[in-house]
Amino acid sequence: MRRLALGLFCILAISGAVMAGTITPDLVAKMNISSANELIQVNVTMKEQGDLALMQAMTQDMDKQTTRQVVMQYLTDLSQSTQVEVIDYLNSLQGSGKVDRITPLVIVNMVAVKATPEVIQHLAQFTNVAEVNYDPERYALAEEPVGPVPVIDGSDEIAWGVAAVNAPAVWALGYNGSGVIVGVLDTGVNYNHLDLTTHMWNGGAQYPLHGWDFYSNDNNPMDDGPLGHGTHVAGSIASNGAAGTQAGVAPNAIIMAIKVWSGSGSGTTSAMIAGINFAVQQNCDLFSMSGGWAGGGSTSDRQQFRTACDNSLAAGIAFTVAAGNEGQYGGSYATPNNVRVPGNCPPPWLNPAQTLTGGLSSVICCGATQNTSPPTLASFSSHGPVTWYTISPWFDYQYNPGIGLIRPDIAAPGNIVKSCLYNNISGYTTMSGTSMATPHVAGVLALMLDKNISLTPRQLDSLMEITATDYGTTGKDNNWGAGMIHALNAVNATPAGSPPLPDVTLTPINPPIVVPAGGGSFQFNATVVNNGPASPFVVWARIKYPNGTYTAPTLGPVTVNPPTGVSLTRLRTQSIPSTYPSGSYVYLGYANLSFTYPAIDSSFFSFTKSAVADGGPIVTNSQCFGEPFPGEQPMAASIPSDLNLAASPNPFNPATT
Repeated sequence: MRRLALGLFCILAISGAVMAGTITPDLVAKMNISSANELIQVNVTMKEQGDLALMQAMTQDMDKQTTRQVVMQYLTDLSQSTQVEVIDYLNSLQGSGKVDRITPLVIVNMVAVKATPEVIQHLAQFTNVAEVNYDPERYALAEEPVGPVPVIDGSDEIAWGVAAVNAPAVWALGYNGSGVIVGVLDTGVNYNHLDLTTHMWNGGAQYPLHGWDFYSNDNNPMDDGPLGHGTHVAGSIASNGAAGTQAGVAPNAIIMAIKVWSGSGSGTTSAMIAGINFAVQQNCDLFSMSGGWAGGGSTSDRQQFRTACDNSLAAGIAFTVAAGNEGQYGGSYATPNNVRVPGNCPPPWLNPAQTLTGGLSSVICCGATQNTSPPTLASFSSHGPVTWYTISPWFDYQYNPGIGLIRPDIAAPGNIVKSCLYNNISGYTTMSGTSMATPHVAGVLALMLDKNISLTPRQLDSLMEITATDYGTTGKDNNWGAGMIHALNAVNATPAGSPPLPDVTLTPINPPIVVPAGGGSFQFNATVVNNGPASPFVVWARIKYPNGTYTAPTLGPVTVNPPTGVSLTRLRTQSIPSTYPSGSYVYLGYANLSFTYPAIDSSFFSFTKSAVADGGPIVTNSQCFGEPFPGEQPMAASIPSDLNLAASPNPFNPATT
């Protein structure tokens, strides 16, 4: 009787709170069978989400590093301003037994939390909450077998998948993924395996074990089995053969371990979103996930993952994702629901075969091939098309009528793949699935980034697809995607990065900076350094107005030529006139080989122009002055043209005005 009453209360609460959030039907059903003190894992999604077009406009002239900083700051500010009431309410219940694991996220503007039915009801009443949905723990590993993992010795060989994508020919060119950070969202990684231990991500004192465990919420992302899925995936990306077998496509790539599932392969959407959040915040160069939810996922799953993938695209990071292993199944997995979420999210670039256009995201979806000559597609590899035509707010890629969205994007070795064993630091094992194909693709992207770290997701995807070997229907299709990935062709097609590495860093003095309505000034240190080889480069700075437009350069442009590795730091003062409107500003510094956008490197900090005067003098100029850089002309003193000097009485007396 109590459960029936609770269900009726849920319905009444939802219908009565017109301006509040929705409790999804699956969560209502879960609450109806839950006790009053049971903690239920839910996601509280806020109404206001990041604006992809705005983020892209904000960062159009910025390098990748600054783009990521600007996007994450924008998303962080948005989340903090809109989540504050929800977070304050949940924090007030700490220690009551009514809430646990409060996790604010920014890559999607939502809060993950375990809460009682009573608290869930209250959360849905906040006017800035769009939805509260049930986030149960589910199996994420694409119908892959669970059972004893075979142990294989470390024979001195190159694994067939590595050879099949032509990675050894790329190594001969000098590209092996060196310095490229790849986030692996999976069951964890055995970071002690001999093939991986020398090139795990250095997370410093905060992340001493090379990443984070979002499944258990601790700092140890160790792969504890029984599957060893994450260690195997990491090996296919970056195994260097120290224990015998060369199983990694990019053997010098750096692995960031992000545990989002248990060792058995189960987890939640919120843990996976938190993993994406972490990968972007911690400056990985790309990230990879070999799993997802079958049947295309629920509406809530799809909205949350696509938002996360939209925002990671805005931040400039590519995301390789498994298509799934449901290719041979119909029924609930029939087209257009055969590809798993988030693999069914759009790619960063639309192939010419994708004649029906729609939105983009960071996802490069991966199908699987078998070890045959010529390569054949694995029967289990999931296939498209997929559709987003019913999913708000995108409503794109209509299917039947309409071709939908072609999935996957690319195919790679995925059957009986040899890679690192999780419970033996010198052992190997074999696994099959699109999970195994995905890290081969991530490894090829790491090789491309080794040649040119500035490549955007769009460039990575387009170069990879254009240079693939087409074994399916001519052009991109819903089985092979663009074809079998070809590392040598992709790297040869990749333009070389700019050899000089100029760096600029702007550091504000005494932030946060608030300029009064009448104008004022602030100080900052501008530091430039050439990381080699020695070459002159240009530095300058400008201000971005609240409406997104820019000033002319306020500092420079000035050409500098410091010796390699030598820093030049100058203390500068920037005046802000009273005529500037109130609002949030960005102060940007650039370094490039010439005075052109986008620059090789950039740096920024924010300041605010207040609408409130402080009683000080009115400032009329926007000069940047202070310690000059070599070659910079000192700024002449600014004398008003209508200045008059008068004395009274005249001639002078012992006292005069």
